[in-house]
Amino acid sequence: MLHSFFSKFFWVQKRWPKTQILLITPPPIDEEGRLRHPYVENPLGLPERTNDAAGAYAKACVSVAREYGFPVVDLWTKMQQLPDWEKVCLRDGLHLTQSGNRIVFDEVVTKLMSEGLCLENLPVDLPLIGDIDPNDPLKAFQK
Repeated sequence: MLHSFFSKFFWVQKRWPKTQILLITPPPIDEEGRLRHPYVENPLGLPERTNDAAGAYAKACVSVAREYGFPVVDLWTKMQQLPDWEKVCLRDGLHLTQSGNRIVFDEVVTKLMSEGLCLENLPVDLPLIGDIDPNDPLKAFQK
């Protein structure tokens, strides 16, 4: 299933050869947190998502990324290395806290930089806001 999903990335790369693709695994799931904060009434008392399922997807994502040479950020593993990750990274067992979002940002920026992408060397495709004349905005796009 993931292989057919990844075929879409190859189509993108073939269509736009300079496109760089970065894969990001899902974060872990705190099942107890999900039980405390269910989406809907939960008479069975079971979490609607499990950390095992998120982990299986994350491991498959990392495996396929390595197989095809895509860079990958493994949030599932990274976050669980932190003490008390359930509360530090997740506010309700699923959605990220401010700290969880900071981890995502830091990991993505670090991976992009290791792949040679950083703000200083990215080409500018569109005019910068300061280069746009508010009286004739289209002029900036004609260069």
